Amino acid sequence: MISVCIPTYNGEKYLVEQIQSILTQLGESDEIIVSDDLSTDSSIDILQNLQDSRIRILRNSKNLGPIYNLERALAEAKGDFVFLSDQDDIWAPNKVKKSLEALENADLVLHNAFILKNGNREDKTLFDLRNSKKGFWKNWVKNSYIGCCMAFRASILKDILPFPPKLPMHDQWIGLRAEQLYKIKLLPQCLIDYRIHDSNATQSSEKSKHSFRQQLSWRYHLLKAVFKRSSTRS
Repeated sequence: MISVCIPTYNGEKYLVEQIQSILTQLGESDEIIVSDDLSTDSSIDILQNLQDSRIRILRNSKNLGPIYNLERALAEAKGDFVFLSDQDDIWAPNKVKKSLEALENADLVLHNAFILKNGNREDKTLFDLRNSKKGFWKNWVKNSYIGCCMAFRASILKDILPFPPKLPMHDQWIGLRAEQLYKIKLLPQCLIDYRIHDSNATQSSEKSKHSFRQQLSWRYHLLKAVFKRSSTRS
């Protein structure tokens, strides 16, 4: 069984295209868990109008923010394999097939992505821009683990949930924990169109607009959280 976890917030513009690109690849027993963070647009209506029993909608009672909104969806996942998804990308028709093939000999798979900007694909892929490679310290300094490009065995959840408080980056947290404990495989194939627009919660292909001091602080707190979790579960 597959669980696709999608945090949503005011995603009406691209939501139908994204969900439909996922549903065509799922079986009858699979699920899409949508955790909605108090959207004020028509996101909920759009999801309900799709009338697909595989879509399970969780509606937050308070705003959790993108990191802990995803955490809620992950906590509800029932599948043997978990796929992370944004609300505004487009899955390639073979994303699920290729990811599951890779997971036969790995615990977590990270695949490449086309970058879609203003409706056009950029020349460089996400792996090109992130210099994506395996390695704990490499990914602490410059993160390769972009959530929408990740799928993993549900057994990993016990080591990533719950998220630590005040976590700066959830996908980097998942990647670093996996680097510590599990077998990882990188796929060079581009299995999504990663959409860049003004409403992105995060823009992983863009140069950070935050100060070096802020970025250093985030990485310090992330590293501290990783090793604290390791010490408490050893």
